Amino acid sequence: MATTPIEQINQGLDIIESKFRRSHDQLETKQRELQDEILQLKQRGARQPGNPAEGFATKGSSLGAQVVKQIEANADLLQKTRSLRFECKAAGDAVTSASGRVIVSGGVGAPTQMPYGIQAALRRDPANGISALEYHRFTGIEGAAGVQAGEGADKPAVRPTHTAVTQAALTVAGWTVVSKQAMNDSAELMQAVDITLAREIEKAMDATMCGGNVNPVWAGLLSLATAHTSLIYGDLWDAASEAAATMMTAGFRPDVIGISPADWLAVTTAKNATTGDYYSGSYLAPLPETLRGMRIALSPSVTAGKCLVLDSGQIDARVVDQYEVTVGYTGDQFTQNLVTLLAETRIIPVFRSVGAARLVTPKA
Repeated sequence: MATTPIEQINQGLDIIESKFRRSHDQLETKQRELQDEILQLKQRGARQPGNPAEGFATKGSSLGAQVVKQIEANADLLQKTRSLRFECKAAGDAVTSASGRVIVSGGVGAPTQMPYGIQAALRRDPANGISALEYHRFTGIEGAAGVQAGEGADKPAVRPTHTAVTQAALTVAGWTVVSKQAMNDSAELMQAVDITLAREIEKAMDATMCGGNVNPVWAGLLSLATAHTSLIYGDLWDAASEAAATMMTAGFRPDVIGISPADWLAVTTAKNATTGDYYSGSYLAPLPETLRGMRIALSPSVTAGKCLVLDSGQIDARVVDQYEVTVGYTGDQFTQNLVTLLAETRIIPVFRSVGAARLVTPKA
């Protein structure tokens, strides 16, 4: 008897359904068998007495089994020394994190590499490939301009005077020794070392820029600066403003004040005696970075109780070699897995004009 397409489809679906039911029943049967086997294994393990061969202080092990296991494990030591000492842990002893600690590095501390020293406020123009710089320092003016005495009379003569200066490059450097393991394992540690070296080099550069150097010769800004002692103002910031006005009269543009951190603290915490308000502004406001419109350069090399007022257009530090870190071996470090990190930079300080820096002292 011929069947319609719909009937053929229904017959096919019935066959698929019957096969699926058989497979499902077989899976349920297998699952119950596995559950029975797991239950039997658990019951068998709970009833089985402690076996010394299964390990020290295992679940169900008795004290005697632990003693036997330790004696067997240390038979050679017992035969040689005729004595044996060991510790049996009780099941009630606390389980602490020491049994399975997870240790993660919390990082390495280091101060930040913030702008530091008088050189932070000066230009650092590149001067690659040179070992010395020759320039002519302005020292003053001869003569003076004026009104001609009359038609046909000589006009007044005036000219600048200069002194030739040859300044050799100064090398500022520092080094440290690090193990290869530490260098390879901790990038954060190496960053801390790098930052520390950089800060120390900046500190040494500040001391050199202000105090000078013997070999190669560099006089230093404290020596090259023109002394300015106020006869009117006893406050350091007022005396600095007076010096800035004097420099502007001489043709300079003062824009930087170098001051020691202690004196800067005294300036920023100074209060109006009448109102009690801070001269530097609100107590909750950020510290100002300028003083009377001039940028602040914190420098512990500046003499305490004084400040340096500079025209940064006349003073700069030419960079011969940028700050870099070199890794190398010295002595027997190769066999000790140690390396030396050498950080250095080379600069040529330039002071173009006498009068471009004033060392200010307030009225006593």
